[in-house]
This record gives sequence, structure tokens and C-alpha cells, in this order.
Amino acid sequence: MRKRISLVLSLVMVMSLTACGGTNTAENGSATSSAAGNGGSKEKIPITIEAVAAGYGEVISQYCDQDFLDDLGVELVFTYSGTVDSYSKQMMEFSQGVSTYDIVLFEPAWLGDYADHLEPIGPLAEKAGADLALDDIMEKYKSIYTTWKGEQLAIPFDGDQFNLFYNTQAFSDEENKADFQSEYGRELAPPKTWDEYAEVAQFFNGRDWDHDGTPEYGTSEAWLSGGFAYWWYMARFVAYGGMYFDEDMNPLINSENGVAALENMLKIVDATPPGTTGAGYTECEAAFVNGDAPMCICWNSVGKTAMNPDASQIVPNVGIALVPGAEVNGEFVQRPTLPTGWVAGIPKYTSDEKKELAMKVIEKFSQPDTALDAALYHPACVDAWRTSTFESDKWDTLFEEQGAPELGGQMIKVMQETIEKGLVDLQISGTDEYIQALDKEISAALTGQKEAKQALDDAAKEWNNITERYGLEEQKEAWNMEYDSIKKDGIDYIPFEK
Repeated sequence: MRKRISLVLSLVMVMSLTACGGTNTAENGSATSSAAGNGGSKEKIPITIEAVAAGYGEVISQYCDQDFLDDLGVELVFTYSGTVDSYSKQMMEFSQGVSTYDIVLFEPAWLGDYADHLEPIGPLAEKAGADLALDDIMEKYKSIYTTWKGEQLAIPFDGDQFNLFYNTQAFSDEENKADFQSEYGRELAPPKTWDEYAEVAQFFNGRDWDHDGTPEYGTSEAWLSGGFAYWWYMARFVAYGGMYFDEDMNPLINSENGVAALENMLKIVDATPPGTTGAGYTECEAAFVNGDAPMCICWNSVGKTAMNPDASQIVPNVGIALVPGAEVNGEFVQRPTLPTGWVAGIPKYTSDEKKELAMKVIEKFSQPDTALDAALYHPACVDAWRTSTFESDKWDTLFEEQGAPELGGQMIKVMQETIEKGLVDLQISGTDEYIQALDKEISAALTGQKEAKQALDDAAKEWNNITERYGLEEQKEAWNMEYDSIKKDGIDYIPFEK
């Protein structure tokens, strides 16, 4: 019998429910911050934050301490809608010109829809006397993920990206190495291409690679319907030279690049734990940190959990690398992805008084020292987004006590290279609709309902329908604005040569 992944996660994992990419088990409802006590006699002004899930609310509460809240005269009230429902709940209110929330955390991909409903950051920060250290934000997060048509509308909260994590024990074991060499004629090593990744996953799958008497799986991903399958597909698609649209707004997802990406994904279906098509972040992470899979493609906060002795069974056997690339027309292409991320904005529909107070709250939890501490903090699911965080020497000693003195430095190096090479999320009006349409068809392929080409052709048809609903010319203008930025970053579509 293979190992069964425990559905009961440790406390630390529960804290990291949204870790970078969100979760399908986020708590719904609201809660008043534990930091918002009864200090002082003056009645506090409630600042309501849509924080997606409890893990993010806990991070904000940790840094907005009681003295700060007392001085500001506010209490924090959190609502948690979960990744899947957050967009629809917020947009439903915005469309009516109202907002229950004074601060919203949202995915940068939604900025095209949110732009008309958010208060510009610059003038409000100046009015509130807030110093947001804007020059200390990594350029992609500042110029693309928080800016729309030249106006900054949000501040980063969680800088997301995909990394490849691997179990160093599995890859260094002499028996595993000898068997892999015999079977594939090359050295066992962390995969550099998606083809190698599929081979390594198949090699480890069903093998007792840690010699505990129980066979394990080959790799761990998360393909939960509602967006997750889309993100794991995109990680492959862009490496195969893919791009969302051409300049005329024709979808490229069903190109030869797209079919190659999805077919690669299909190669590892039977090498992943049962239930992967219903797995979110926590299940993907759990398979890796519990020692059930020797590889994991996921958000970079997995590395912190994997090295946390209170949450992980594999300390200190953790390695990190860039996600695989691909051979395209005889050339090696490596384009990681920066999926989701979370940014903080202030809706136009809250009162002027609350807007300034909300800006002071954002200032408090986004300061450079706070952003660094959150990125280093093991249970937190908040990742690096400030330049000063990437430049800190604290990474060099981050995992010394756990017996992996070089891992912290390797981790921040991989993270920085991922940002430099990475492709940003699609960011136009209706992005969530495009994501859901493609995600649905990818899921149909993963569950054997459709062939890869048919699934992607059907998704492309729906993408054209979405574009028509929003208006071809308007969508084309918005897309080419983003596409121009992508090209300036050295990334463009690479059609397969015949």
C-alpha cells in the first residue's frame, strides 16, 4: 500500500492556508483582529479587510500591534472569502458602487476589473502622510502588478512565484542514482526541462525511494478546479514558448506550444497522489513535506514549511531550483511564472476618513522591515516583493539551525532569478473569466474527458466569446499594453518551427 497523505494538517499548515496561491479550504466569515482590544476609552473605528484567508489576517494582525491600533483609533475586522469566491464577492459589490471592505487583498490578474473601483495610491498616501517606500518595490510588482494605465492602485502584499522543490535525500541516494542511470542513461538530478521532469516523476512513482518500506509517489502538484489547474498548465505553456494572445487578440493557448504543454502535464497524472485533480495548495505542500513525493512544483513559501521542524518530516533534506524549461526549436527556453500574488487596495466607496486610516494600516504592514520579517518567518505565507528583502543577508543564515546552512541563500537566489525571467499573469478586463474557461478544459483533459487538443480548442473558442463580450477593440488595446511590457522584458511568443 502506498502512503496515504494525511488530510489533517499541522497547525502551521493551517496558518498557511493561502500560502501564495490561495486555498480551497479558506475559512468564510469575519473576525475582529486579536490585536484590536479594548485599550483606551474612545470608541474605535472599524477598518474591514477582505483578507482572503485566516493566514493572511494573522500576518496583518501580527504587524499592526495594539499600540499602533490604539494610537490610530481603529480596530481591524477581517473577512475571509477564500480564493475562489473572493473575486465574485468583491466585484458584486463594486458593480453596485458600494464596498463592505475598507481594504481588499486581491490578485493582480484582477486589476483590469478592479481599476475603476480603487483609490489611486499616490494622492491618498500623500494626503494621509503615509510613506510606502515605493522605490523599494521590485519593478515587476510595482510597474505591472499594482499599476493600471500608468496609475498605481495597490501595494504588494505577497510576491508569488513557482519554484521546483526536491527532496535531496531521494536524489542523492546511491541506489536511486544507480537505477535511474541504468534506466535512462543519464545522471539522476533535479530536472532542467519538463520532459526530464516527467521522466523523473515516473521513475520515482511507486518506488520506495526513501527505504521506509512503503512505495511513494513521483511528484506533487495542485489541480483543483477553479484556477489551480490553469496555473500548473501555464507553468509549462510559457516554458514551451507560449503566450496568451497574439497582437490581434487571437488566443494562442491551443497552439502547438499549448498542446505540448498539456500533453506533458498528462504524462504525470498517474505519478501524482490520488486526488490531485481536487488538490489545492495545502494538499500539494503536504505531499512534499510529509515525504510522500520527492518533488513539488508550487509557490515559494513551500520551502519555509518544508524546513519547519514543527510541520515537516523531511528537514533538512530540501533543495530548490527554477521550474523546468523546455527545448523549443532547438533552443533551451526557461520562463518561470509568477502566478497570482496578492496586493492591497482601497475601494473608492469607503468614506474619506476611513480611506486615510486604511492607508495608514497598509503603510504599517507593508514597511520594508515588516516585509522582510514576513518573508523570513516560517509559518507565514507571505513572500518577498521588496528589493531590500532580496538584498538582505539574513537569508544566508535562515536555515542554519535546521542543518541546511546554504539553503536560504540558494532560495533567495532562485527567487530573484525567477522574477527576472518570469512571465507575469494575464492582466486585462475579464481575466478571471479567461482563467476559469481554460481551467475547466484543462481539468477535462486531466480527468480523461477530452484529448489535449480538443480541450484547448474548446477553451480558445470560449476565450474568443469572452473577448467579444468585453469588446474586441477594448480588449486588444488593454492586452497590447501588457504585451508591450512583456516584450520589453525580453519575452515573446515562440511559434514551433515546422
